[in-house]
Amino acid sequence: MSVSDQLLDKYFKGQCSPEEKLQVLDYLDNVDELPAHLLSKDEWDQMDEATIDELKTEEMLNAIKRQTITKVYRLKWIKVLATAAVVLAILAVGLLNLNRTGSNIELAKNKILSIDKTNPINWKSVTNYTEHNQLFTLPDSSVVKIYPGAELTYAIPFGKNKREVYLNGKSFFEVTKDKKHPFVVYAKGISTTALGTSFTITALEKSKFIKVQLHTGKVWVKNLDSMHQILAFSKILLPGKELVYNSLINKVKVSDFKTLSIKTENAMKELNFTQAPLVDVFAKLEKQYKVKIIYDQADLAEMSFTGSLKLTQSIDTILEEVAELNKLNQIKTTEGYLIRK
Repeated sequence: MSVSDQLLDKYFKGQCSPEEKLQVLDYLDNVDELPAHLLSKDEWDQMDEATIDELKTEEMLNAIKRQTITKVYRLKWIKVLATAAVVLAILAVGLLNLNRTGSNIELAKNKILSIDKTNPINWKSVTNYTEHNQLFTLPDSSVVKIYPGAELTYAIPFGKNKREVYLNGKSFFEVTKDKKHPFVVYAKGISTTALGTSFTITALEKSKFIKVQLHTGKVWVKNLDSMHQILAFSKILLPGKELVYNSLINKVKVSDFKTLSIKTENAMKELNFTQAPLVDVFAKLEKQYKVKIIYDQADLAEMSFTGSLKLTQSIDTILEEVAELNKLNQIKTTEGYLIRK
């Protein structure tokens, strides 16, 4: 770097501006000798430093700051802004993950609450697709004879509070006694409640009639379906009684079973048995009702019957009860009745 003689002369006369002074000072620091017409190095070293008034000193300091500090501040601000950008990016990613996690946690909570509130029930359905009656034993040991085309549905576990089943079609029920857990059958808006008895319910899907026939014990029949404007009723049935509800005319009728023609003197009679072999029971029924009952004696060898059979009932009803109690199948034929396992 070099400076003009005129600038050097101005410097030594104290006439330089702050910028010019910096330029001269930088030059003097890098040269060993001054031009011949100026002071020698020794004279320069022996020379007292020139004094500068405070105003010019402040101007020089401000000029230096403008050249250095501004650049430092710019660098610092760039670093600060870069750091802030990195921090904001990290926070944004963290918040995004937190929101996703929070959503998943909330979703899981909702699912659990949904499961707790819904408390799903397992249902079991049994349908008879055959042309013959089928026997089915419920978990409480109650036995149901399901007629062809009928469907029986119940909840699992069965009998926790009530023993409830839903029927579509016709079925015969032999209910195990349990006073603490009433047995209820629901069929087309009508409920039949029993503690321990035997009865038959007919509720065919396309039929206008709903029929409840009581064989033994006592049942309570009432309507539940207010949606279809069923006539309100509540009836207690005794053995031999039959309740028929006609949905077409909205009418309920309770009467005796329809029976086959038998002699008047036998109208109020009954047959009583105590541990009687089934072979003897069927023999007396054949004689009483003038019908043919076909069976394999080997199948009945160890079976017996104890109870009273009212002759006011039809032979179909009596055979149905006896066969049901011994887990046998009853099939009506052109010749009479076939009893088999």
